[in-house]
Amino acid sequence: MKKTFVAVIVGLLIFTLAGCFIIANNTSQEKLASDDVLMLAKSIAEQVNTYQRLPEKCEKVWQAKGKSLDILNLNDASYVIAKYIDELLDSDGKPEAISYLQTTLPSNFEPGDFEFEDYQSTCTISDFHTAVSWFVNEVEKSKTLPTAIPLFINGTSRKISIDVFIATTSKILKEFSDTGKIPNEVVLSKALLPFSWPAKIKAVWVWGSTLASLGVESVLQRLKEIGFTDILLLVKGTAGAVNWPSQIALGFSSDTTVLPRASNFCKTNGLRLHVWFVCNQDEKFTTIYPESKMYGIPKTIDGDPQRAGKSVDFVGCEEYKEYMKSLICEVVKNYEPDGLHFDYIRYPTGAWGWGPTEIQRALENGLSDSDIQYLRNLAIQTWGTGGDNQSFINAYISKDATVTKWVEIRSENVQKFFEDLSNCAKQIKPDIIISAALMPEPGSLDSTERAFGLVHYGQNYAIFAENCGMIIPMAYHKDYNKNSSWITETIFVGTKEQIHTNDTKVVMGLQGYSPVTGDELAQIIDECIDKNTNGVCIFRAGTILDTEREGVIKNAFKEFK
Repeated sequence: MKKTFVAVIVGLLIFTLAGCFIIANNTSQEKLASDDVLMLAKSIAEQVNTYQRLPEKCEKVWQAKGKSLDILNLNDASYVIAKYIDELLDSDGKPEAISYLQTTLPSNFEPGDFEFEDYQSTCTISDFHTAVSWFVNEVEKSKTLPTAIPLFINGTSRKISIDVFIATTSKILKEFSDTGKIPNEVVLSKALLPFSWPAKIKAVWVWGSTLASLGVESVLQRLKEIGFTDILLLVKGTAGAVNWPSQIALGFSSDTTVLPRASNFCKTNGLRLHVWFVCNQDEKFTTIYPESKMYGIPKTIDGDPQRAGKSVDFVGCEEYKEYMKSLICEVVKNYEPDGLHFDYIRYPTGAWGWGPTEIQRALENGLSDSDIQYLRNLAIQTWGTGGDNQSFINAYISKDATVTKWVEIRSENVQKFFEDLSNCAKQIKPDIIISAALMPEPGSLDSTERAFGLVHYGQNYAIFAENCGMIIPMAYHKDYNKNSSWITETIFVGTKEQIHTNDTKVVMGLQGYSPVTGDELAQIIDECIDKNTNGVCIFRAGTILDTEREGVIKNAFKEFK
């Protein structure tokens, strides 16, 4: 009996001690030692100094050891660093450790009113300490990062944006780590916020020829100064020529230094680079391999199928798909872009995409030979000689089962091509941002417009959203004889209605060329932000620079973060 009692007591002691160890261990995991915080801040500051951007996740740059957390989100790191500075300045001594606090991001950020070109870009450490203390208190109260931070400079109230705050606090602690001293004067810094954060995307489409003719670095610098965050650089257009020294490509532009130089500039100057590929057209490929040309309907019932000029049979020509994959893999491997951007990832119109492979896939998916004949005749009635341009679309609107099935199969064909190209890039760079420029009609709130877009292009927004980090409806309103409200009230609202994920950013593609004026473009940008789009992408750099649009866009971009 006595032995049993002793065994129970020993067991309870072991259990209690083990529990204390677990609790103590968990507690230690919730604190970051002083040296770890300094190393964390130093690594972020080095990212700012070298790349002018803030890291998506701190584990990519943070090599701190000891009892610190293995992974720290940037928003949590911003609190830890600010808390360290606050305690350091309050006590004039290094804190032993800083408690970890899990934080969340707000729904949006404010730009602040501190523009480096307008105001003095320094402040006293006393003024900055006040801002840090305010930040710490706000985060501890709400567990959410503030949208902007008040900063008093010589008694004048300002606001700084979150990117300025994080970049500056990191650099302060780096200096302290390097010298053992806190600077009396704080030099404010800024950096590009991570793509996943709720800062608005300010993107621009850029032709490689624009960079080649005006200067790669000078154009990119000007675009950065306007306020653009994301560069969508055309690296293979409809002609099939590429602007990098490829070992694979069939055609080359006159300047193959464009992509390498743009990559180097963007990596070190706080710009995200997305390589932009035209997908369904390649004049060089179809010239060398004419059998790869896309099939179209006959113009008459008894006529022969049409063959395209530079549109490729992307469904039936496996060689073209492998060629595209090899180009994409070469670019992603050699230049490590932030994003891969797809354009012309669609059928040209409903009259095209009637090749043997499309027909075979339709038969495999439940349609019969008589169904195919019905569809072909209806297509000729619609888009053949003297066609009415409407019968096929009307049948889809009326929920004709055969037409509906054909439209669904076309969407699946587009999506499979898109996914095959995307996946080859993700195998090399899993975190690459996949995006697509989409025709606006399939995203429309107007059911007739949406039917038109689905019948013609095979672009289903709901499916694209599942595989894209960013989709860009090309809502060039003047080209559609629409007023600017169509962009947000019809295309954006309709797009959001179709998307069932919060992980995909909807960035509105805007017309930045005549007849759209700078003032009208600025108004549209404001409307897009007011309607809570994830940002804007303007077509294109060559029609913005050295026009009245340039300064207007710059001023509009200052109004939001």
